[in-house]
Amino acid sequence: MKKNAGLVSAIIGIVTGIQIIGQIVVARIFGAQVELDAFVSAVTIPTILTTVIAGTLNDAFLPILKKKQQHHEEEGNVYFVKLVILLGIVSIGISMLLHLLSLPLINLMFGARGIAFSVLTNHMMVWMVYTLPFTLINTFGASYLYSKNKFMTASLAYLVGSILNLAIIILFSHVLGIWSMVVAFILAIIIQLIIVFPYHLTRYVSAAFPLVWTSASYDEFIIFTKAWIPLIISSFAVRFDGILTRSFASHLPEGYIVYTNLASKLFSGLVGIMTIGLQIVFFPHLLDLVHSENLKDAKTKVFKAKLVGTLLTVAIILVIVFIAPFFMHLLLTGGKFSGKNVDLLISMFPYFILPAIGWGVSQLFFQPVIAIRKQHLLTVINVCAVGLSWLIASLTLQYAGGLTAISVGLTILTFTGIIGAETIWQIHLTKKSA
Repeated sequence: MKKNAGLVSAIIGIVTGIQIIGQIVVARIFGAQVELDAFVSAVTIPTILTTVIAGTLNDAFLPILKKKQQHHEEEGNVYFVKLVILLGIVSIGISMLLHLLSLPLINLMFGARGIAFSVLTNHMMVWMVYTLPFTLINTFGASYLYSKNKFMTASLAYLVGSILNLAIIILFSHVLGIWSMVVAFILAIIIQLIIVFPYHLTRYVSAAFPLVWTSASYDEFIIFTKAWIPLIISSFAVRFDGILTRSFASHLPEGYIVYTNLASKLFSGLVGIMTIGLQIVFFPHLLDLVHSENLKDAKTKVFKAKLVGTLLTVAIILVIVFIAPFFMHLLLTGGKFSGKNVDLLISMFPYFILPAIGWGVSQLFFQPVIAIRKQHLLTVINVCAVGLSWLIASLTLQYAGGLTAISVGLTILTFTGIIGAETIWQIHLTKKSA
């Protein structure tokens, strides 16, 4: 477990480093100007959808898949192909719906910037929403690999996708301008799918396709969606931070969507690499302990995971606050991003410290709740957190400005969910111990 967690963390650490370099390259190429503001706004919903699917489908699908594989390997393979076909079709429909609703959604989130900004943002977003089917199938493939304890392939695909994304931007930005980022986003997701998908399962398509339309498959689909939809809603609520940050930044001057995005990516990216490997490897083992009703070991492993995750998160935040500014000046200054731009970016760091703690540890608090099948309660808590954070951020905006509103909103959003998840877990332990 420790070896796998370390290797996955190392790969994701490299990916995060590439992404941070990518943020620096993009800032220097395009500057804190309206076009980059528009792309950051346009990619908000596609990125959240990608993150939500990647972060929840495995938690919902893996327990069901492992159970079917334990019963009969062939049954598990057919089940996998059936869901890929069915949800692939559904995801295409959702992409088309998002295309139709893109401009109203953009006006709702970023209307403060005016109609010209919304139209430019919409032109880019309508292309990226069609990556949803690729993301979905990609995540199914990764989940299947996890069921076989093959953790490396999905991480390596993520690494290749990140490298490709950055390479396309560098090579084609002078030709395609800001649209090079749209192209890079789409192709990176497609290449990850090509790497991850378990091709040997395609031989089950002929057996699975006729079964997709049967009542038994419908029942399986309902069971799966009942497990997955609460996680989607809950995860979307947790990752509402991107919408909140960029929407409130749209009330600030030109370039602030870029600044706040850079700051949030720096903190969330670096704290994420300290815990993501632990999350990926920890959850399957936790499921085994919960299913075997080994409460004592489950309690111990959950406590250790939370403690280690918290310590690592705090450590990396201290590194960011005290060391990162030097490297920001060294690396960011140049091109269309001036030294004053860098100073302004660094001045925003204090606003993201508390949210960053939540970003680093939230999933480690959520996974025990998911393992004991209390995700419905977690969903309610996180949805309430969204409403509460938006309300208080809106009030803060009126009296303390946009940056304070973002900080307060993000803090409430993350810690409401963490406190709620810990409460659910402790209640469960108390009931089981009684």
